[in-house]
Amino acid sequence: MSLLQPCSGCGQRVPGKYANTTWAWWRADNVRVAYRQRLCTACFCMNVAPLEVETREFSASCPACHSDTSGDMDPVYCTTFVPHVGRVRLELPLCGACAVDVRNRAMQGAERLEDSGPAFGGQGAQDADRGPQTDTPWSALGIVPR
Repeated sequence: MSLLQPCSGCGQRVPGKYANTTWAWWRADNVRVAYRQRLCTACFCMNVAPLEVETREFSASCPACHSDTSGDMDPVYCTTFVPHVGRVRLELPLCGACAVDVRNRAMQGAERLEDSGPAFGGQGAQDADRGPQTDTPWSALGIVPR
């Protein structure tokens, strides 16, 4: 029950289940950053729903301001588990200015997540020393990490 834990967005304790939202992006130094929020319905509708609506059809425009990002994109990835709906995954092709705004809102009241390792898209410190993996389906095609 969400009365035990406040919403990451507004800080209120609202009855009902929260949407568990994970935001992730790659910094300029190629380090993955991820944060998790628990959002009440109102905060979900303010922070995630408008972006989800704008990304229903693939477009190279920023879902926040609609500027063209085909030449300069600063993507943010969002995975939300919505109660009674399931998983919703978003790949947001944001412009630089909107990426800063979305990332700031994503960090509000959120918990920073540890690097999840290569199985979930993270880098995994223990795997960095091993070099390229040769037992992946991609390596069978001759595609290996550089």
